[in-house]
Amino acid sequence: MCAQEAEKMSDRSLAVLEEFYLALSDGTRLRLLSLMQRGEVSVGYLSEMLDQSQPKISRHLAYLRSAGLVETRRDGKWIYYHIAKQENSFALRSLTDALAWTGNATGERTLEDGPVAYTNNVDSQRTEDPWEPET
Repeated sequence: MCAQEAEKMSDRSLAVLEEFYLALSDGTRLRLLSLMQRGEVSVGYLSEMLDQSQPKISRHLAYLRSAGLVETRRDGKWIYYHIAKQENSFALRSLTDALAWTGNATGERTLEDGPVAYTNNVDSQRTEDPWEPET
């Protein structure tokens, strides 16, 4: 592989990484992901839970979908969203940690609640506590 090909691949990887973290950098999108932790939900449900307009929620969901964080399932005229399986272990850990932190910030989870084992559509299970520093 020549230097130009390596640079292009690096630029492509950086663009994917940037889009992933930009998707996680918005409070509304973090709340949406938090509401999807227990399974798939409709846009109407998300709109009602966050007390925001359906078009605004749809724009955020489109951003999350573009970043590979959520997927959809159509059932008639309804579209349901769920957190997408993360093949990249670094992305999975980042998403897991962000959701754990979001839960703690909203009072849904405290440090005393123990480790998070986020596995929504993921084969492997994370069992260590995300609040503990790595050794």
